[in-house]
Amino acid sequence: MNQCGHFAKNLEAIRKIKNANLTEFSEELDIPKSTLQDILKDGNTSLHTALHIAKYLDVPLSTLTGETAPAENPDSLTVLLRYFEWFSLLPSEDQKAVTAHIRAIMEVLQK
Repeated sequence: MNQCGHFAKNLEAIRKIKNANLTEFSEELDIPKSTLQDILKDGNTSLHTALHIAKYLDVPLSTLTGETAPAENPDSLTVLLRYFEWFSLLPSEDQKAVTAHIRAIMEVLQK
């Protein structure tokens, strides 16, 4: 997936974490709802709009275009819950792969 795709997925994940509908989220971001809907389709937007969104979310743009959904609050339980949400959105094959990697890491840590 490219950075535009990550941008769309991460914005959608943040919207869901905030439990906001499209209207509420667009108002929070101070952008038109139609603009938000277009961005959520494929992540394409102007650099100006992307920077504007990052500013309103108080995160670096690189965080929004990265592969994992950003955490709003660094508290470990909140972060863990967000990653569970991210995990639940993965296709089942990817969930199995992530689970296998985590299992392997845990086995190494137990040695």
